[in-house]
Amino acid sequence: MIESTAVLVARRYVRGMAIAALVIPICWHLLYDGTMTLLGWSVYRWPWVVAACWAGYLVIGVIGAFNLFERARPRLFWPLTVASLALVAIVLAACPPVEILRSFDWAWGSIGWLGVIVCWRRPISHLAAILLANSVIVTVGLVLADQLDRVTLARFGTVVISSCALQLGFSFTAGSVRAIAASATESALAQAAVADRRAVAEAVHQARVARYVNIRDDIRHLLIELADGADPADPLVQQRCRAGAARLRRLLSETDDVPDPLLHGLRAGADVAERRGVEVSLVRVGILPDLTVETCRALSEAPIEALSNAATWARVTVVGSGEEVVVSVIGDMPEAPIAPREGVEITAHTEGERCWVEARWSLAQAA
Repeated sequence: MIESTAVLVARRYVRGMAIAALVIPICWHLLYDGTMTLLGWSVYRWPWVVAACWAGYLVIGVIGAFNLFERARPRLFWPLTVASLALVAIVLAACPPVEILRSFDWAWGSIGWLGVIVCWRRPISHLAAILLANSVIVTVGLVLADQLDRVTLARFGTVVISSCALQLGFSFTAGSVRAIAASATESALAQAAVADRRAVAEAVHQARVARYVNIRDDIRHLLIELADGADPADPLVQQRCRAGAARLRRLLSETDDVPDPLLHGLRAGADVAERRGVEVSLVRVGILPDLTVETCRALSEAPIEALSNAATWARVTVVGSGEEVVVSVIGDMPEAPIAPREGVEITAHTEGERCWVEARWSLAQAA
């Protein structure tokens, strides 16, 4: 099915948000965090530990990146979250007290963007919880380092408010775009389903109109012949009238919503025969597969013609096996030429005053 323009545009926006969520933290980490790690190499208490934290940050970002373009929620949420917060605490502990919240203490200011990746397709409250835990860790570090002066607190509050606003705003926007994309997809699928049903209904209607035109022409020719002097007592004329009535009744029955349209059409032909005084019995054996209207019509055409020729009695048997359907009619009717039907094998045999007509359809033959 061809996707609508709305769905394609919405998915492009979602993909663009995912790419932005990946590019921002990766570039920030490679350019800023990497530079600060190198410049502060002689300042850190444990420089190799900080370098390992920098590499761990990158690994977490790569793992989270694989979840950005999946349609399910990111996996390993809790392990990645705990690892990210641990990196903040380790880098904080590796910095001298005077360097806390400065350039070399890069981890606490970068975790928010890492949290955006880790919390992708999760409620925004998860990201808010990570940012809150990050602030608590930094506050504890400030208390332990005795760095609670007004300048440090002002710097801390400014960075926290500005960074949280950016990261939470980005996450909220991404979630809104995903919701719009999902709504657009559902709407497009619903519209496509309606269009498909409308197209099918139109095709069925056109086919029914075509069959009605054919039946109308046959009946009109018959009426013209009767008006021109054809003998109503002629058995051939009577047979044509019965067959036309059965076809018309079957056409009307095709508009009914019934579980077994094949049996419904056969019952319509049986009703016409019974109105003439013919004793008709209809038996079904087995389970019938799902058949199209065209297949039901092809299977019932020959039996209905046979029923229209029956004099006093007829027996209709429908046998289904899941992959094959056989409709047979036996009765006191003369053998008449039966035109072949596409996809259905027609067999006729006469034995004395009895005539046997069989229509057979199989799944293998249809394929």
